[in-house]
Amino acid sequence: MAHSSADRRRVFLAYRTVFTGPHAQIRKSKKVREVIEQHKGSFQPLLKDFGFDKVADIIKTLLDQRVFESELKAKIAFPELFQTSPARDVQRNESENDAARSVAEAVEELESASEPSEPAAKIALSLYPSYLPYKTQHLILTVAQRQLEECCFDFAAKWLPSLLEEYKWDCAEAVELTKWTRTLAKRCDKVPASAIDSGSETPLKEVFFSTNVLRHTAVHRLPTTARGIHKMIQSASRLAQTLGDHSRAAELENLHLEIGSRIRDMELNKNFLENRLDEQLHAISEQRAELDRKEREAIATMLQEDQENKLLIGSFLEDAVGTTFGRPDETGPMESTSVVNGAHESDGNDGDEHENVAARGLL
Repeated sequence: MAHSSADRRRVFLAYRTVFTGPHAQIRKSKKVREVIEQHKGSFQPLLKDFGFDKVADIIKTLLDQRVFESELKAKIAFPELFQTSPARDVQRNESENDAARSVAEAVEELESASEPSEPAAKIALSLYPSYLPYKTQHLILTVAQRQLEECCFDFAAKWLPSLLEEYKWDCAEAVELTKWTRTLAKRCDKVPASAIDSGSETPLKEVFFSTNVLRHTAVHRLPTTARGIHKMIQSASRLAQTLGDHSRAAELENLHLEIGSRIRDMELNKNFLENRLDEQLHAISEQRAELDRKEREAIATMLQEDQENKLLIGSFLEDAVGTTFGRPDETGPMESTSVVNGAHESDGNDGDEHENVAARGLL
């Protein structure tokens, strides 16, 4: 059964986060339905609108076309999701940079022991930069912080046991991350060269201190962008790798890749929503222009008809005046017809009176 592009796009955007990794390789209808059933609670509105069977059918088609597993095929199937304008790109980069600067300034204030200022609220028709729910951000950063503190403790236990004895640090929780990195950075020259994995091109000092922002953001509850979190986890993975903790480095790298994938899912959805808004605003602008034209036309019609009515009323009153008082001639003032007629009648009466007087005289 053929489905509209809009329906296929809606299902793709919703289930892209589900049918990823191994799930993107599913081809059997039964397994597809099982996965949909497992995540039923998260997509109730969609399932209510389309029905379970229609959603399953669309997902099966998209899986067969490898749209979930290949971004190239997704671009071919839904090019509108990947389209963006240069103006939008500039706006998004600026918003991301502004957010990054705000976090950096807050961290600097924290490190200088001053109270961080509240970031200025911005209202704009943009869904960027992308943010994760704060609960999710805090979970990711606190887990990464704990992993790094354990990594540092294990490194010290193996290569710098005297350090632990000197300060009586008997567990990873005894020292916060920034103190671990600062202490280990000073003691690196006291461990064998083989203890440090120097495969990274990033300077060793930067590797140690790049995780400070992770600790400050987690401890001081600083909301940061999804891309900012992505970068922090990358720094965490690099530090674990440098300290030779390949197991934790791999786990953190997997988390880094997962966050990157989810950010991409978010941005695809944001692209669609912003593009749709642009289309809606364009249509609204055209409707507004049409309404403005109709408004001007209605006002002009009202004024014109009022003028016509005024002239009509004027002509009626002029006729009434002419009927009542007579119309003005071309040379003199207007005279009342009743006055003129009265004058004629008076002249006739005067003639009759003269005739009567003459007759009485003869008598």
